[in-house]
Amino acid sequence: MLKLRLLAGALCAALMAQMPAPTSGPSDAAYAALAKSYFDWQFQAYPLNATTAGIHTYDGQLGDYSARAYQADLRTDRDYLAKLAQVDPARLSPEVALDRTLLQNAINDDLLLNGTLAQWRHNPDSYVQLASGAIFSVMSRNYAPAATRLRYAIARERAIPGMLAQAEANLTTVDAITKKISADDAAGSVDFFTSTVPQAFAGVSDASLQTQFKAANAAAASAMKSYASWVAKIKPSGTFAIGADAYRKRLLYEEGLNISVPDYLAVGEKALAQTRAQFIAVAKQVNPNVSPRDAFLALTHVHPAPDALLAKATSDLKKLRAFVIAKHIVTLPSNANITVVETPSFERETITAAEDSAGPLETSSTQAYYYVTPVNPQWSAKQKEDFLAQFNDYEFPIISAHEVYPGHFTNFTINPTHNLSLTRKLLSSSVFAEGWAHYGEQMMIEQGWGNGDPRVHLAQLDEALLRNCRYVIGVKLHTMGMTLAQAEKMFTDDCFQTPQVGVEESLRGTQDPMYGYYTLGKLMNLKLREDFKKMLGSGFTMQKFHDALLAHGDPPQPLLRPILLGKFDDGKPL
Repeated sequence: MLKLRLLAGALCAALMAQMPAPTSGPSDAAYAALAKSYFDWQFQAYPLNATTAGIHTYDGQLGDYSARAYQADLRTDRDYLAKLAQVDPARLSPEVALDRTLLQNAINDDLLLNGTLAQWRHNPDSYVQLASGAIFSVMSRNYAPAATRLRYAIARERAIPGMLAQAEANLTTVDAITKKISADDAAGSVDFFTSTVPQAFAGVSDASLQTQFKAANAAAASAMKSYASWVAKIKPSGTFAIGADAYRKRLLYEEGLNISVPDYLAVGEKALAQTRAQFIAVAKQVNPNVSPRDAFLALTHVHPAPDALLAKATSDLKKLRAFVIAKHIVTLPSNANITVVETPSFERETITAAEDSAGPLETSSTQAYYYVTPVNPQWSAKQKEDFLAQFNDYEFPIISAHEVYPGHFTNFTINPTHNLSLTRKLLSSSVFAEGWAHYGEQMMIEQGWGNGDPRVHLAQLDEALLRNCRYVIGVKLHTMGMTLAQAEKMFTDDCFQTPQVGVEESLRGTQDPMYGYYTLGKLMNLKLREDFKKMLGSGFTMQKFHDALLAHGDPPQPLLRPILLGKFDDGKPL
């Protein structure tokens, strides 16, 4: 999905410093001014977007989420679409023409999600995530003194009860599965406010602030508890499925892919069949006497000791970085360094390992972190073993490759080294970002990571097979009437996942129809690589391709192809 990592509305010197470089003509300049105006408005309307992007003008605000506000926002979207239509793409430079398409698609996607589908009327969980995210965003990075950020948290917490009241007024029909997920998440959010948030600000010594915080936090927790109870009492109706027409439009707006749903599904099913066959073949190399799933599960018992997780992650990153450099995979900026730390205590319920880069416009807290969640010493021996299985010696480096070298961190570190426009800084496509990281897992194996060890290859294929199943199941859940039980069975039978993974991933699919973007992005990168190789002939290198691919921000690959390939673009991203 194109994520609006948008820009705050205050016309200050810090904001102007983030403006794009001088454009090449009056049409480019007209687009740049229009885009800036749109981003200014977006951050005034949605302060959380400003915070996560790294602009802190509105950190003490939550925003208006009434029905009237949503309708006004939709009218504004339509107004900007009309203004964009007056900017002739033929008179724009190629990069700015791409920016214009990106912004058009982002606005059309918003009109689809909040207009046609009216998700704000049917998904109680969106308000839960808003409330939690509003506070998490000001406590998760030290971009300002803790006391300052606590003031922001207090102001936002004071607005949460009113926002949840708006949610109850907005919501009409809610399907049974979304209702259950929303009620469970709301209950979990109560614990977030009562247990997690106080930990983040415990070090603030200002007694007056702490008194205000205690009252505001208690009110937010109480409001969330009441909201969870209200959601649990909703009489369910309708379906989570968005339907084939909306699915096709989301493929176009979010992933730049103009394709029919059946053709899109066929691509995923082919990838699934090929990866499954590879998995079975490699599993037989690992152990021909057990099932493919058991051959993989045996690998999960080989893992670091509980107190060695961070040391293993640090060691793996050094090896991955050295491999990327030695194999000339991509040009790393001189500052491409990341700090491995334990996942903050307030994030450990939802994160096992994750990369955390600053927002694209952040200037104060720019250090990137690789979070690794430690073993809880209070767990039973079985719980500890189950947790450590995901950090097994073969798969943990693959996860680190996805998150850091050459994955997300590398991508996000390279972006600031290029003179990206404001649009390109603030609009990010999941199919590009996740596609690059997932492509990197396979590419590293192709380049020799693991020295041909089939156990390492099997770990990589396990990650790929999971993403293949997401692709196919996402389509079938939302356009073909697939049930949760059928989805769970497909995860376990076709993709060799455990029953628990099948349950969790199937539920995710009901709320994230497009979660096939990992596989889709990888496939489009592979096709683009072959086309780039044909264009350069004997001059092709992996480094040349990867440097070119990562030089333009994170737009969907179909929109980037004409810029990278020119006349050699065959118009076929897959």
